Amino acid sequence: MGKRGRPTADERAARDERVIDVATDLFLAHGFADVSLDRVAAAAEVTKRTIYTAFGDKAALLRAVVQRHHGYSDDAHPDLESTATAVVEALLSDRAVALHRLVIATAVSSPELARGFHESGPLTAQAALVRAGAEPGEAEALFTLLLGERHRRRLLGLEPAPTAAEARTAARRALARTGAGPGVTATRHDPADPADPGDPGPGPAPGPRSA
Repeated sequence: MGKRGRPTADERAARDERVIDVATDLFLAHGFADVSLDRVAAAAEVTKRTIYTAFGDKAALLRAVVQRHHGYSDDAHPDLESTATAVVEALLSDRAVALHRLVIATAVSSPELARGFHESGPLTAQAALVRAGAEPGEAEALFTLLLGERHRRRLLGLEPAPTAAEARTAARRALARTGAGPGVTATRHDPADPADPGDPGPGPAPGPRSA
């Protein structure tokens, strides 16, 4: 049998996706510090040199894992609302939340890792919002509203990931609050709506004072 030639672009893409899948599973199961590139290479059935060539070192591989959850940033969304909804769905997903916890656990001892996560995660999301039409100076505030208190509750394991409909409603509320786009009026809290980020909004106007 003749020697096999270089892999095609499609084969390389499939191989890299497999490496990211394997790395994600290992990082989440065992933690970042306890997973070596040798272990990832063996599980993905590639050489360590292949991982270095395609991604770089272990920190760079984690950045690639994080970027996977921001795949929407490479897609063409028709409007800002669609992009905002994609941000909510991506960052409040089970795996994204688990990765966030993983990085928090190592942030103090590995500040470079935390910085890479911030660049590959929150800053990537904000750049996608700007490309979709958000004002550059408002992207950070919009991003903060999109995650809201619900993200904190997700990190603490206090509630499940939002459904697609809940993510869309949360995005519309955030856009309405920032004036970045059309959305539902967010001045009233609907207790029956689990997509509400937890801000009850202003209460009812006080009635006339009694004499």
